[in-house]
Amino acid sequence: GITLVVSPLIALMKDQVEQLNAKGIAATYINSSLSDLERVDKLQRIRQRHYKLVYVAPERFRSNSFVDLVSEVGVDLLAIDEAHCISQWGHDFRPDYATLGQVRKRLRPPRTIALTATATPEVQSDIVKSLLMKDPQILVAGFDRPNLFLEVTPVKNDEERRAYCAETVQRSEGSGIIYCSTRKSAESTYSDLKKRRQKVFIYHAGMDDDARHRAQDEFMGSPRAVAVATNAFGMGIDKADIRYVVHFNIPKAVEAYYQEMGRAGRDGHPARAVLLFNHADVYTQERMIQGSYPAESVFSDLWNVLFRSGDEFTQGIQGLVTRTGSSEFEVSAALRILEREGKISRTSRGEGLPEVCLLEKAFGLHPHAPEAKALLSLLLKALTIGRPVSDELTAVAKKSGLDPEAFRHALTILEKAGAIAVRRPFSGRTIRMVQSVPFSDLGLNLQSLREQERRTLLLLKRMTDYAYSKQCRRNFILRYFGESPKHPRCDGCDVCTVKVKFEVKKPAPPAMDSDFAMTELRRFRNGLAKDLEIPAFIIFNDKTLNALSTELPTDRDAFLKIKGIGPAKWEQFGPKIIYICQKARAMLN
Repeated sequence: GITLVVSPLIALMKDQVEQLNAKGIAATYINSSLSDLERVDKLQRIRQRHYKLVYVAPERFRSNSFVDLVSEVGVDLLAIDEAHCISQWGHDFRPDYATLGQVRKRLRPPRTIALTATATPEVQSDIVKSLLMKDPQILVAGFDRPNLFLEVTPVKNDEERRAYCAETVQRSEGSGIIYCSTRKSAESTYSDLKKRRQKVFIYHAGMDDDARHRAQDEFMGSPRAVAVATNAFGMGIDKADIRYVVHFNIPKAVEAYYQEMGRAGRDGHPARAVLLFNHADVYTQERMIQGSYPAESVFSDLWNVLFRSGDEFTQGIQGLVTRTGSSEFEVSAALRILEREGKISRTSRGEGLPEVCLLEKAFGLHPHAPEAKALLSLLLKALTIGRPVSDELTAVAKKSGLDPEAFRHALTILEKAGAIAVRRPFSGRTIRMVQSVPFSDLGLNLQSLREQERRTLLLLKRMTDYAYSKQCRRNFILRYFGESPKHPRCDGCDVCTVKVKFEVKKPAPPAMDSDFAMTELRRFRNGLAKDLEIPAFIIFNDKTLNALSTELPTDRDAFLKIKGIGPAKWEQFGPKIIYICQKARAMLN
């Protein structure tokens, strides 16, 4: 049957679905990044039970028609990822997660699994209660990562931080991540490392989607890459050779810190988790938290602008900043909260069809591209010369049989040829009021917001306690997550190994590994990824590549024994991989 996966991030869903499809597993996602045509098509395929796994954000369950559809089809397993978002005591509470108990009940309820890497005992209890689970089995894996060395290094200013990062990058083997709390500090650290001629990538939410995807793909495909990033980077990152994670600034919660530092050392080899600490950062985080829960006046001013604008506001966040006089940070936070509380809805970026006007030059034009030729034929039948239209394009797009990307490409070709004039839709996110009422009648629960703010500040205090702790840092983390420490001290943190300098050593090469095999396998993977226009790790991740260069399989059976490889991979890439491995074995002999 169908497994319904609840996941919080659109980018993470996309990566997971691509990897599943590459393994021959029928999977898809339904989220706001899809066009109307794509969404209708995917929903129809769900109804036909075409997919085994369907990924959705929790907000999707606001749609009764979607809940009715999956209820009718039947859900065999409900899998809830990042389940700490359910709990108000978690570090990333999302109200739509809190409704999943009622959703589960409507689905009669299916077998359910809730998963998270960062649940304190309090959060575990909240998850069980909120999901209406009766006597569930609770599995807690060990929070101890013995190969990670935990360290807090006091710093006086950003200059010291950047010098420390530069030294760490220079003397460490493998890849690393440097987390910064703001885009500004990420960009300055990135610039400093570039000046020092380091191979470094930058990643933050202010970059466009293509730039972020390129940075992530290059980081995943490079053997000694460094990412300087805000916490927008990391979900779904499973790169085996990350040897260090440095936090340029203090994170907002122990949960966030544990999750981010845990991206290091996934291959089991020694790795470091370093927090660069100055108490001034605590004040910065406090201001950011307080800005994330704006004052009532910000909500009131913003709502009055939307209310006066009618059904839709299409001037974006900057338009609201100009009209309200509030900061961009406050406006963005207020919009997120209003959307979360169901008071507004926002479309995807650039959602909607463009306005098209057929021009005289369209007659007698013969485009070479088949999609443009087919579309022009339909436009000539459906449109009148000189009359701009938009709504009619929905029927034309459907009749053309072109997917959304091909349809947009065909429009561009015809526009450049002078056959049509195109006015593209608003490139930002249109804001729509769900309730068109004055602010005094909106019923926004500001008391609940203030309670969430108080809890978030408390989580920051616990993170600050970790930074100042004079006792074993490993045991601090274990106790925080409700696990009893085995020993009063460890040999894997700066408190327990005073004055012992920890060096990151290069992992010993596997017995049968050869530089030739790894070089050729990586070259083959990267070249193929470029040709197919997909991330390299979807073909083989680094862990699988390491296993191939270690085992050097020379036939189908040996190839299929490698973890992470199935029959579909053999059909696609097997013979070429075998050829490389046979050459490597010959060189070893």
